[in-house]
Amino acid sequence: MKTRSLSCAVFAIVVVLLTGTVDLRAAQAAKPSTKPAEDSIKRLDKAGVDKYLKSLKGKVVIVDFWATWCPPCRQEIPGFIELQKKHGDKGLVVVGLSLDDETEAVKEFCKTEKVNYPIFVVGQDTTTAWGNIEAIPTTFIFDKAGKKAGAPRIGYHSKEAFEKEIVPLLK
Repeated sequence: MKTRSLSCAVFAIVVVLLTGTVDLRAAQAAKPSTKPAEDSIKRLDKAGVDKYLKSLKGKVVIVDFWATWCPPCRQEIPGFIELQKKHGDKGLVVVGLSLDDETEAVKEFCKTEKVNYPIFVVGQDTTTAWGNIEAIPTTFIFDKAGKKAGAPRIGYHSKEAFEKEIVPLLK
C-alpha cells in the first residue's frame, strides 16, 4: 500500500511539473482521507453551489476549482486576490471551490494568504456536475448573464491572462 501511494504521489508531481495541473485521480489516491473539521469555511453540495452562483447574476464570475495541496493552484491564487481587489467594485466576483477534505486546512490557507473572496469546500457531486473535473486548477468564467465565457481553463494561468478575458466582460 505504501508503494502504491508513493507511486501515485510521484506520478502527481511529474504531472504537475510537465503540465502545470494536478491529476485528481492520482492525487486523491496519494493522500489520506480524513474527516473534515467544522469551521467557518462552508462545505456546500452541488445544490448549494448552484444557489450561490445564481445569486451572482449580473456579475462577472470566476469559479476556480483548487486545493491547498495543489502547487499550480497555490501559484494562481495571488492573481485571483489581486483581480478581486482591482475589479471587485466593477462587478467581478472570484469564487474558490476547494477540493480539500479538511476544512481546517482551507481556513488556515485562506487566513495565511489573505484570500479576499468566498471559498467553499465541495465534493464529488459538484466536480461531477461540472463535467467530471479531472485536473486542477480548473477555472470557469461566467459573463453577467450567467453564461460560460469560453471553455474551462485547465492548469495554471496568469493574472494577466484572466484579466485580458474579464475586462471586456465587465464593460
